[in-house]
Amino acid sequence: MRYTNENISFVTNDTNMIKTPLTSWAVPVLITVLCAVLYAVQDTVLMQLEFNRELIAKGEYWRLLTGNFLHTNHWHLLFNLVGLLFLSYMYNPHFPPLKFSFFVLTNAALLGCALYLFSPNIELYVGLSGVLHGLFVYGCLSDIKTGDKVSYVLLGAVIAKVVYESIYGASVKMSELIDANVATDAHLFGALIAIISFLTIELSQRLKRVQSY
Repeated sequence: MRYTNENISFVTNDTNMIKTPLTSWAVPVLITVLCAVLYAVQDTVLMQLEFNRELIAKGEYWRLLTGNFLHTNHWHLLFNLVGLLFLSYMYNPHFPPLKFSFFVLTNAALLGCALYLFSPNIELYVGLSGVLHGLFVYGCLSDIKTGDKVSYVLLGAVIAKVVYESIYGASVKMSELIDANVATDAHLFGALIAIISFLTIELSQRLKRVQSY
């Protein structure tokens, strides 16, 4: 049975919607194009790139990363790409191109590893929304650091969503729409990896400041 993940619902206010340079959109646009192209040729590449537990165990470790950029159908692709572009717009100031690239690739690879190590029930998996949950959480934490109180509500909402899914499962209607079971573990791991990444960076920066005194 193939597992995947779903889109995230977002709320925000106009104060977060700021204009950003076109160059800052390079990475989100490249990811969008990559996912669209992979979906267009999915009949050819799916078997070579999807997260497949059996084949990963045989040494095909690239699947830990590449499975995140494949999708089950056009609805799955659309939901995730809209989420990607929305989050890119919302949290653009926190993610210059190099940092955005590093975050997506690192979160995606670690997410694949977490699924392989801690979710033995997931044999096959595709989808980007685990990474999107991580992007959302990291953006919220970055906004909170700047004093944005609305982001406390957003962070609480996404954490509540992840916890609810982990206990009760995802929407049946969503599973039917994307033609796959929703891998709620991916949402959980994506969020946790983002929290750990943020705290690690913060701790590193504070230690550097202390050492500079």
